[in-house]
Formats: sequence, structure tokens, C-alpha cells
Amino acid sequence: MTTSALANTLKLATEYPVTVLGTVFLLYLISLAVYRLFLHPLAGYPGPKIAALSVWYEFFHDGIRKGRYTFEIQRMHEKYGPIVRISPDELHVNDPGFISELYSGPGKRRDKYPFYSAQFGLRDSVGGTPGHDLHRLRRNALSHFFSKAAITKLEPIIQQKVEKLASQLERHAETFGPVPLTTAFSCMTTDVVTEYAFAKSYNFLDSPTFEPNIHDAISAGSLIAVWQKQFPWILPTINALPQCLLRHVSSQAAEYAKFQQDMRVELANEKAKIARGEKPKSASRTIFYELLTGPLPEEEKRLNRIWQEGQLVVGAGTETTAWALTATLFYILDNPDILSRLRQELSVAIPDPNQPVSWTELENIPYLNAVISEGFRLSYGLSTRLQRINPVGTMHFKAPKHGSRYANSVKTTEWMEYDIPKGTPVGMTAVLVHLNPDIFPDPYTFKPERWLDEHGKRHRRLDEFLLNFSKGSRQCLGINLAHAELYMGIGLLIRRLGGRMSLFQCTKEDVEVYYDRFVPCPKNGTKRIRVMITRNE
Repeated sequence: MTTSALANTLKLATEYPVTVLGTVFLLYLISLAVYRLFLHPLAGYPGPKIAALSVWYEFFHDGIRKGRYTFEIQRMHEKYGPIVRISPDELHVNDPGFISELYSGPGKRRDKYPFYSAQFGLRDSVGGTPGHDLHRLRRNALSHFFSKAAITKLEPIIQQKVEKLASQLERHAETFGPVPLTTAFSCMTTDVVTEYAFAKSYNFLDSPTFEPNIHDAISAGSLIAVWQKQFPWILPTINALPQCLLRHVSSQAAEYAKFQQDMRVELANEKAKIARGEKPKSASRTIFYELLTGPLPEEEKRLNRIWQEGQLVVGAGTETTAWALTATLFYILDNPDILSRLRQELSVAIPDPNQPVSWTELENIPYLNAVISEGFRLSYGLSTRLQRINPVGTMHFKAPKHGSRYANSVKTTEWMEYDIPKGTPVGMTAVLVHLNPDIFPDPYTFKPERWLDEHGKRHRRLDEFLLNFSKGSRQCLGINLAHAELYMGIGLLIRRLGGRMSLFQCTKEDVEVYYDRFVPCPKNGTKRIRVMITRNE
């Protein structure tokens, strides 16, 4: 560019700054669109062009429509096939044959998608850590607390909380009428995990009304999360505002901020006790005492990090399990034949309804095992997609060009294959896998029998397709705790109250997922599942 041309350009920019800036910005957008549509490493993958252009398409469905992008992705797969490009940098797969490649074991490196990890502001927690190596360090520090052996030792606490729940369900029904199941189960799961984490239960079950609880706070956090991904300043702003002001702006945001702030105080107190040389009064060890006094590097014990771990342990250990309990109990009570068969099997296995029964014993009751597995299938765990990134190489995708590899029809001889570029986020979604009719015929129907063989014994043929806890090296740490709570919760409640418990003014629509708000949410919210309990004559 000559000196005179440069001078003319500077003069134009000075005289018409808005026009020049607008033109530059427009050229940038055009260049970005051309790159994303034609030059990007994912340009050759099928999918709608609007999704390839911008993440604002996802935000429209999840932010404005409040959690519908998962079902838009489902529609994309119906139109474009088993692998689709759902955003400028991300792919989604709806072929269960890809599960073992995507959610591989510790022998293969798998990172998380930082854009996704930012949504709860918990990038320093084990669940939010993007990098493989740092995740492994943080996971190893927690994993032994959630092993099957560790949770077996926790059984007396779980048993106590379930028995307390059963008593409060009866008390609530007699005094206040219909029982809100999700809230009640949320209180139970919170009391269990806080007892284990801090040796100090929140004791939400002390109240026959099941108030207070953290259900609303965590639900609010799920709504905020979608906006946090797009606007990373939202959570810091919420936490900076005084509660009195925040409640006038948004009561939901205030609930979530209080949950975060209370957790920070809890962990600060825990660190202060350790600094004073205090030990937990409980004879059994607690998660955060051991974590803070264990071999983790001191950098990993910072309050700003460990507070995020506390929020993850309590939040993740509460709502997904509470919803699994709610959905499973709904389907049992909604199907008289299932209820009758389950009650009969439990009566044989547990002649005395007041007899404590271990998780292991309950797992070995075939029909109960099948009911719990089907409950996990139709409660989904997390309803959102869970992405993984191979940071060191490609992931190989191969699927039939037409139809499904699991269909009973003639197998295809034509295949599509892709070597997914290194560093690409690829997701799968439990909701779509669990509702795949080629794997689970009549997928919207609660059928425990699908998990049993012709002799009534539990088979394992479908286990590989259950994604409610994810799989691989980043599988949910709380899988054993959730299993124990489901088996002991459902087993005890059906054995003691199954003949006196009935649904109250709720239908299947009240339990079926309609919104993906990280966790499944029915069309009318999670509080419509209520039960009545008749008096014990």
C-alpha cells in the first residue's frame, strides 16, 4: 500500500469510524462463515449449515427454548445420519457402536470440552477438569471413597436415611396430604452425601414437609448453566451481588448463589478445623477431611479449588439420584403388574419388612435388579451430551450408511467411515441411546423383563448401552453410591409401603424428559410426581 493510499484510508477511518468498523466487522463475519463452511476440518461432515456457522444456534434452543437442543440434535440425526456436526467445532454421534471408542478406559487419553466444562463455573473440580492428566490426579484422590467396598461400609447410614424417609413419607401423607417425591428423595440423597462428605448431615429429612432442601437451588443452577457457557461473566456477577439485591433480580439465581456460598463456608470451616488439629467426631473417615489431609499437592487443596469439589460432590450426589428414585418409583406404581410381582419377590427375599437388608443382597434379587436397571434407563442420569476429545490422535468412526447395525433386518454391506480430527469434541447422549428402538424395543415403555433371560435371571447383554453414569475413564464417580441408594431406597419403600402407596394426579407426561437442563426435566417440571399413602390398619 502506497503512502497516499494509507493516508486516504486513515482519513476515511477518521471521518467515518462507524462505517469503517462496520465494514471490517462484516468482512470478518463473512471470512469466518467461509472458513467454517468450506475450510474448517469439520466442513465435510453432515449437518445443518446454521449449526456449523455459530454456537448461537445451540443457544437459541437451549437458552431461549430452555433446554431443547438435545431434541433438535435428535432431529438432525433423523435427517443426516449417525454422525452430525452440531456446532462449528463439535460433532455428535448417535450410534451405540461408538460408545467404547468415545468413552474409552484409562489406556486412552480423553479430554473434556472446555466450553462445556465452563457451564457451572467448576473448572477446578474433578468433573470439570478438561485435561486428562490433571483429571486423573484429582479423580484418584477421590475414587477410593466411592469404591464398592467404601460404599458397603456406608450402608448403615443409607439404611438409616431410607428408614427416616419412609417414616416421614407416612407422616407427611397423614398431615399434609400428597407427598412430593422428587423433593423428598432430594432430601434423602442430600442427607446421605453430606454425612459422608463432612460427618455432618444437613438433616433435611428432619422436616416432615421436606423443606428446606437444595433441589430448587440445583435446578436453578441448571438453568443458569446454559447462559454461563455463552456469557462466562454471569456466575461471577451473581456471586458478587448481595443476596438481598439478588433476590429482587432473580430468586432462582439467589438460590443457586446461596448454595455455592454455603458450600464455600462449609469447606472454609473444614480447612480451619484441620489447621487447629481437630478431627471428625465420627469414627468413620469423611471425604473432605481425608482429601484435605491426604497426599494431594498443596496447590490442589486451595479453598478456591476444593470448594468446587465440594459443590460437585454434593450437587452430583443429590439430584440425579433423586430423579432416578422418583422416576423408578413412578413407573412401579403406574404398573400394577410390576408392583405386584416386585412386592411378591421382595416378600420372599425379605420375610420381615423391618429387617435391614444389604445392598448386595438386594442386587441379587433378579426382578428388583431388572426394575432398577429399567429405572436407570428411563431416568437417563444426565440428559445432556457428554463430549470427549482425543488430544493426541484421531478417533475412528464406522457405521452403516443406511439403517442401524442393531436392526433385525438384513445387515448393510455399505459403511461410512471417518477419522475424526485430533482435538475435536465429540458427544453422545444417554437419552438418545436409551430410547433407541433397535436396542430397546418399545423404548418409551417401562419393561423390566427386557433385562431378564428366559429363566428369569438377570442377563448382561444390554449393560453396555446404559449411559446414565457414562463410561470409561471419566465415568461418574458416584455410580456405586447411586446404586446403593436405589436398591436400598426402592427395596425398602416397596417392601414396607408398596401396598399402601399410590400415585396422586400425575401421569407419564410428568416423568418423561422434555427439556435437557443438564439433568432431565419433564414438560411441567419435576414436582408433579406425588404419592398418597394410606394408613396402616
